[in-house]
Amino acid sequence: MKQLKCFSKISKLFLIISLTITLLSGCTKSTKHEELPINITIFHVNDRHGRMSAEPYLSYKANELRSKGESVMIFDAGDALHGQIETNLTSGSSMVQLMNEVGYNGMVVGNHEFTYGVDRLLELSSMMDFPLIASNVMRSGIPVFQEYNIFYYSGIKIGVFGVVTPETSNSMDPRVIAGLDFDDPQETAIRLVTQLKEEGCDFIIALAHLGDSSVSSPENRSDALAISGVDLVIDGHSHSLLPVGRTVGNTLIVQAGEFAEHIGVVKISIYNDWIDKSANIIIVSDDLPKDTHILNKINEIKQTLEGITSQVVGYTPYLLKGERDDVRTEDTNLSNLITDSMQWYTQSDISFISGGSIRASIPAGNITYGQVLTTMPYSNLIITMEINGTTIMQALEHGVSLYPEPVGLFLQFAGLLVTFNPNAPVENRITNVVMSDGSTFDINRTYKVAMLEFLAVGGDGYTMLQTGQNIVYYGGDAEAFINYLATNPVINEEGEGRITE
Repeated sequence: MKQLKCFSKISKLFLIISLTITLLSGCTKSTKHEELPINITIFHVNDRHGRMSAEPYLSYKANELRSKGESVMIFDAGDALHGQIETNLTSGSSMVQLMNEVGYNGMVVGNHEFTYGVDRLLELSSMMDFPLIASNVMRSGIPVFQEYNIFYYSGIKIGVFGVVTPETSNSMDPRVIAGLDFDDPQETAIRLVTQLKEEGCDFIIALAHLGDSSVSSPENRSDALAISGVDLVIDGHSHSLLPVGRTVGNTLIVQAGEFAEHIGVVKISIYNDWIDKSANIIIVSDDLPKDTHILNKINEIKQTLEGITSQVVGYTPYLLKGERDDVRTEDTNLSNLITDSMQWYTQSDISFISGGSIRASIPAGNITYGQVLTTMPYSNLIITMEINGTTIMQALEHGVSLYPEPVGLFLQFAGLLVTFNPNAPVENRITNVVMSDGSTFDINRTYKVAMLEFLAVGGDGYTMLQTGQNIVYYGGDAEAFINYLATNPVINEEGEGRITE
């Protein structure tokens, strides 16, 4: 009897050990979804700058997959709410309305989202049916926006956090970001990955507005987010087109170009600890199937604003060139016309505008109010100040400091003719400056200089202009341009060569 009891105890002990081993062997990362792989399609866009042209197809494709029972996510990597008439005249709400209709899952704040100011951006966030995410934007050490969101798909937890470029502190009007701090991207990623892992996330996405431009410092590029635990970086800001993405370590980094010309697609499959991910690009074209509901919404928005935007305010016999790569590396007929209008409007000696403030070309023919607002969407006030020739030289040097990279700080101007050597050391590249009428430029003289208020307060790194005296405020840049067009100015087919090598 004693032997039977002993055997019974041993049997029970063996059974307990066996069950324990069985349970422990099942405690892998994702036992909850070990029967079949979980497949998810992620659509992403970035740097649309107010353009809505991709939305009808994006909605159609997403709904098509959803109707088949497939899991779909849609993300925007920033710079969506500002830049075109339809968005600017509604201070971003028209784009938010459209994104709600399409069914976005999340958006990271881009630097140009701050154009409306933080208060308006928070208002827009409250209108969204999806989270506006930014993990590294702080005010007095407290996050301004939602730091992350967790999505659930068939037992899978997908964590998404957002990172905005710290360069926002230099690239945007200092007044609209006053009081904000932008934490280091990688330090933010490490903190958020730890948080999301603690909450049991199986897959982590960094929704980023950093970019991969060589002009940005390495710590502010998307590669800085390729750390352990980040499976996917959906990026924006540099307007880069990565047709199949690129892999850094175990992290896939994707970006879909600019201006709603492409839609990025990422396919992920998750099976226990095994994760597969791949990327490709869809080219947006008129022959793609579209969601008629979204098309109708866009038409409704345009019709509401058409009475204002269709007004003809001028005429040009030539294409006025305002494309990004042009106005950020040379003067064009459009940059000449804009700076001429500022000089005329203020009766100044010289006028400045950064290339990044010119956002679009204007086709030959009648010029509408809407086209002007698309080209100059920021509603900047023009100011004049008195500054000496030495300070003007410092500004000119800053304007070519990153040449030949097409950067927004490239300086456009009227009243001057400038020659520079792009191979010379930075801050020593300007070789000759004369006034546009051929007279001598005097570094000891004080000049009346017109510029956008954005530059006057140190935007784009023009801190030397903050020393200007006797500041006078005028109307907006678009207003000056429209009034100047009414004088029927001479319009050239090409730029005049105001800045040359």
